[in-house]
Amino acid sequence: MVQIYSLGIKYMTHQDSNKYGLLDPRFLEKSYQEAMTLTQDVAGYLEIENQQLRNYDLSSGAGVYYASESMRVSTCLMQVMSWFLVQKGVAAGEITREQAGAFKFRLGASDICLAAVDTRKGNLPEQFVKFLHKSQDLYRQVARIDKMVYGDRERVNPVHKLFSRIRNEDPPK
Repeated sequence: MVQIYSLGIKYMTHQDSNKYGLLDPRFLEKSYQEAMTLTQDVAGYLEIENQQLRNYDLSSGAGVYYASESMRVSTCLMQVMSWFLVQKGVAAGEITREQAGAFKFRLGASDICLAAVDTRKGNLPEQFVKFLHKSQDLYRQVARIDKMVYGDRERVNPVHKLFSRIRNEDPPK
């Protein structure tokens, strides 16, 4: 059974530790459990769906598109789950809030997770499209929380920065 996933921002910060930017432990645990449930639902769905897809002769384009969108969903969920585990580490005193705010512990891959997706392309299964939207919605919610707790992200992925430089430079003469 698929559940509805939404993080309740209302109870996000612990009143006593709000000045430290810590997440309320009840909010953190509830949100983590909701994200874990979605992750498990998607994993179960993909396992069954991938077994069924083996019986169909997908065109190479449709197969590649489905595979890439499956990776997008997986990336969104892995980023969210990693972020929650770091926050649980902060709550348990295993890592400081300052350490958790470092680039390597922040929610990443927004360019992949939040890219616009044409769900009509490749004849994606209806349930898969629902999971895709839910994973992107969850990612957006966690990104808002990450920004509220740790502020804006200044750092740009160095690989993307290099690609941008290469694209913008004039060809050698």
